[in-house]
Amino acid sequence: MSDIAITISILSLAAVLGLWIGQWKIKGVGLGIGGVLFGGIIVSHFSEQNGLQLDAHTLHFVQEFGLILFVYTIGIQVGPGFFASLRKSGLRLNALATLIVALGSLIVVIINKAFDVPLDIILGIYSGGVTNTPSLGAGQQILTELGMQNITQSMGMAYAVAYPFGICGILASMWLVRLIFRVKVDDEAKKFTQESGQQTESLQKINIRVANPNLDGLCLRDIPGFDERGVVCTRLKREENISVPKADTTIFLNDVLHLVGDSHSLQRMCLIVGEKIELEPSKLVGNIPFRTGCGYQ
Repeated sequence: MSDIAITISILSLAAVLGLWIGQWKIKGVGLGIGGVLFGGIIVSHFSEQNGLQLDAHTLHFVQEFGLILFVYTIGIQVGPGFFASLRKSGLRLNALATLIVALGSLIVVIINKAFDVPLDIILGIYSGGVTNTPSLGAGQQILTELGMQNITQSMGMAYAVAYPFGICGILASMWLVRLIFRVKVDDEAKKFTQESGQQTESLQKINIRVANPNLDGLCLRDIPGFDERGVVCTRLKREENISVPKADTTIFLNDVLHLVGDSHSLQRMCLIVGEKIELEPSKLVGNIPFRTGCGYQ
C-alpha cells in the first residue's frame, strides 16, 4: 500500500475506534465524539510501535479539512436557536465566554513566563485543556506565520495530553454544579427546547377539493383562512391542469387545492373549503415554471 492509503486507513481506524469508545457510558456519562481523540491516541501508539510512517501532506489536508467540517457542523447545530438565545440571555452568555477565554489566556501567559514552557507546547496544552480544536488550528497557523518550524507534532501531542484532563474537568464541574444547585436536567432540556424554538410543529400537506358553493368564483385571497400565515396553497388542480395559484386566482367548485401548513390550520381549512381527498404526488406535477440560480426554467 502507498503511504497515502496507509494514512487514510489508520485515520479511519482511529475514527471508528473513537466512535465506539464514545458510546461507552458510566452512569449515563460518556465521552461522545470526544472518544475519537482517545481512539487516535491508541492507534498512534501501536502505529509508532510498528514503525508505520504517515504521509505528512495527507495529514495536513485531513487536519485542515476536518477543522472546516467541525466548524461548519457546529454552526449548523447551534444556528437555529442562536439568535433566539442571543436576544434572551446573549449578553450574559457572551460575557461568561469572554471571561473564560480571558482567564485561560492569562493563565497561559503566566505559565509560559514563570516556567519557561515553549510557546507551541503551552498553546497545545491550552487548546486541549479547554477542548477547543479550532484554537489548536488557529495557534498552529499563527506560529507558522511567525516562522516556527515542526510545531504540528509538538502542539498535537500537548493537545492530546491535556484533552483528557479537560474532559474530566468539564464532567466534574457539571456534576458539581448539578449537585450544588440541584439542577434537573430534563426540566432544563425542555426549557431550552422551548426557548430555542425547536418545538415548532413541522409542516404538513393536504389536498382539498372545493365543495363549498359559497366559495365558487371567489379569489383565493378572499377565502377565509388564507389571510393568516398558517397555511399556503402551493398547487391548484383544475381538471387535468396543474398551476401555481396567485392571490387573485379565481377558485371554482371541484378545484383541488394542495395546501401546506400546520395541522391545526389545515384542519380549519378543510372545514371551510370542502373535503380532503387522496391524490398521488405524481398527479401534482405539471408544466410549472421554477427559478434556479441562473434564471427561469
